[in-house]
Amino acid sequence: MSFEDDRRRRASTNPEEWFSILLALFATIGGAFFIGSYPDYTPGETGGVAWAVPVWIGFFYLIIQMMFLLFSASQIRALGVLDSVLAIAPVVAGLVILVQIIISPTFKEQISAYQLNSLAVLIVAGASEFLLTIWIRFVLNRRTVSFGGGEM
Repeated sequence: MSFEDDRRRRASTNPEEWFSILLALFATIGGAFFIGSYPDYTPGETGGVAWAVPVWIGFFYLIIQMMFLLFSASQIRALGVLDSVLAIAPVVAGLVILVQIIISPTFKEQISAYQLNSLAVLIVAGASEFLLTIWIRFVLNRRTVSFGGGEM
């Protein structure tokens, strides 16, 4: 095996990582769009169960991301860094919306308690997924980040 073959093999990302990346981006865009587009949304008068829907969506998001992370951790192939970097995207989007709520008086008056619940789920699920990603990459796989190339 030559150096070029080894480099070509490591350049591609595992399929599990791509699914994890796409799911993180979908959750970020979907959550931010839902909260930003419908800030005053509240379930109907009898929508008691609907208040738990964001929590269950966040729970299933974490289960699916954990499954992808553990699948990629069980592989002996080289792992990419893009999944670890983009795992923070839901947290960043949630914190940007939170800062907008704090700063903007009109948005603060307009946002409903249901959307605040959805925002909390976005931030907590995103932070949990980010910490799980970092923990699995660095602790279970004993991966580190190195800068520079070449051997010593």
